[in-house]
Amino acid sequence: MIGGGGAGALASIEASEHEKLKIILACKGPIGQSGLTPTANGGTKAIGSAEELFKDMIIGGSYLNDQDLVWFMVNQIPRAIEKLKKFGIPVMPLRGKSACVPSTETLKKLRDIILHQQNIELLEDVLITSLLKSDKGISGATALDLTTGIFFVIQARAVILATGGLTGELYPHTSNNPFGVSTFSSGTGHVMAYLAGAELIDMEMIQFVPLPANPKCLYLRYFPEFWAGPYENHCGEIIESDVKSYPGESYSYLFVQKLFRELEKGNGPIYIDQRNSKKPDPALMIKSWEMRRKLIKSLGIDPRDNRIEILLGSHFGMGGVRVNPQTETSLPGFFAAGEVMGGVHGGMRLSGYSLTQMIVFGLKAGEQAAAFTLGQGKPGKIPMEDVQQEKARLIHLLKPKPDPVSVMPLKKALRQVMQDHGFIIRDQAGLTEGMKQILNLREDVARISVFDSRRYNLEWIEAIEFSLMIEAAEIIMASALKREESRGFHYRKDFSKEDNTHWLKHTLAKRVEGRLKIDSAPVVLDRMRPMG
Repeated sequence: MIGGGGAGALASIEASEHEKLKIILACKGPIGQSGLTPTANGGTKAIGSAEELFKDMIIGGSYLNDQDLVWFMVNQIPRAIEKLKKFGIPVMPLRGKSACVPSTETLKKLRDIILHQQNIELLEDVLITSLLKSDKGISGATALDLTTGIFFVIQARAVILATGGLTGELYPHTSNNPFGVSTFSSGTGHVMAYLAGAELIDMEMIQFVPLPANPKCLYLRYFPEFWAGPYENHCGEIIESDVKSYPGESYSYLFVQKLFRELEKGNGPIYIDQRNSKKPDPALMIKSWEMRRKLIKSLGIDPRDNRIEILLGSHFGMGGVRVNPQTETSLPGFFAAGEVMGGVHGGMRLSGYSLTQMIVFGLKAGEQAAAFTLGQGKPGKIPMEDVQQEKARLIHLLKPKPDPVSVMPLKKALRQVMQDHGFIIRDQAGLTEGMKQILNLREDVARISVFDSRRYNLEWIEAIEFSLMIEAAEIIMASALKREESRGFHYRKDFSKEDNTHWLKHTLAKRVEGRLKIDSAPVVLDRMRPMG
């Protein structure tokens, strides 16, 4: 298992029910103290009929969703929720179709279970740097112990990728790094899968959301009632009084595009003013949320006391590794779960469905990978040439260079390219220029030089992942160029209409003979079709 968020933890526990198996869970940081899952409020779509939830997702996703994945997920929610309850995880009903599965409490409980499972080996502070492919499919990975700097290989009969999102490190403003603390959401898992031969689907679909801009707020996502608004420009004019009119509410691409155009007109900054608002709905007074409300109050950034300036930043990647409902990729023995998997949300992720995806497919990946492993003989032979090449790549970063560059300016430059050319409003000229600038930045990777210290060298970690981030950025840009229409969060001002005749299909990013190739594949519409 690669990744210590909710999907990876649940997959490990599910697979460990087979006592004959040995499970290795490798994660970059301690479970519950790293990654994206702890940043979530915990809202989960867990109530309502499967048909209603399915319809909401397909319409919200502009029919780009993989309907088999969605249908499986909405039908498996009750079973998955019952599983959480058996683990001792609280599931608290909220209003509407939602429940709260508090993220930090959930991860704390899952870590506890993992530590007590004799057939799970937990490797925290371990960075997976590449996947290893044999004649049997994916047969392991290369790894770096961050506390010692020791490079090693993990051999496995099955691998589950649960590395989370890709947008946090690719844009200058993001919800993925609350209070300015990086969750390292950089798309490295996506790219490791792509380099190993897996397909990536709909990578152009990036969700953007409003975020607090005040330096003290540092991208905190606050709580659901805050994002209802009202939103006003610098003149005090109301831009939007109630986001409930939009499918997806504050997560809506139509709403975010409206805010973006207001800023383009020069009418920013934009504010949310709730200084005269009522107290939160008692249905939203979850204990863990109330603790965070007190923290926000103590920091002087309570919206009921302050007018909050907002900006627009990245939030979620709807694209990812292409899988079927059993979480299987096109490579034998290779599975993906959580945000790293694509196809679930189509063109827009609705509120509450990311944790649902994490829970359902995390459990399913553990179940399927265990079944696959039990049916296999010995793992495939590790290709030692690939191992040596990966080790050389990592060590090369530590060596002095004649014309060295630091990774942080390159990373800052990449974020600016994505902001300038791959943000909310796109066009061919901008995307083409963005691709050109990304390729120029790629040439500088060979010149990156890091101080030769191997024990938890944060700059080394940044440098190791940067070459993968460059690949992720290129794939996003190339996929956005391929899709010549506007659908969901992909808006092309040179193709401003949704085109069901020519573009109700997925983009597919594949590596062919060492180069990126963007193809397309039809969307299966066997359960629900667009009207008209």
